[in-house]
Amino acid sequence: MSKIEAYDIKARKKVTMNNPKPYLMKNGSWALKGTSSETGISLFRIVGRNKPKISQSRFESFKNLFVSRQCECEKIC
Repeated sequence: MSKIEAYDIKARKKVTMNNPKPYLMKNGSWALKGTSSETGISLFRIVGRNKPKISQSRFESFKNLFVSRQCECEKIC
């Protein structure tokens, strides 16, 4: 997982974000939501107009298990 930093108000410094997830705001900009590694409060970092690329989440990796399976007939089903 990539290290994403955001400013933690409680700790008064930049800390790494745990479980960052992309979030689309009302104005069309993208942001990352996660929790602080030090204090545990929620963090929010605006990243811009393009959707951020984050390593696969647990849901996506679980989904890929069932989507790209090969069956006995050697076709992707």
